Amino acid sequence: MNLLHTAGTTDAAGSLTLTFPLGRPSTRYKIDIVAQPHGGREAASPVDVWTAINAFRERLTASGRVFADSVELIREDRDR
Repeated sequence: MNLLHTAGTTDAAGSLTLTFPLGRPSTRYKIDIVAQPHGGREAASPVDVWTAINAFRERLTASGRVFADSVELIREDRDR
């Protein structure tokens, strides 16, 4: 089973056309579609995402708590 995600915009008639190139000619597929309204918001741009991440990091720093970087612990476990 392949789970495919996409977003689209309806045309003037309110129709949405989807095309999924699956690379297998003459193959039958069962297709289930769940259409959810987008909610009026555009998807977050990468800049918006990093702005939110940086704001979160600033709140953590302002809290005064220390959050250690786990990279060394991960490398230690990997090298065992």
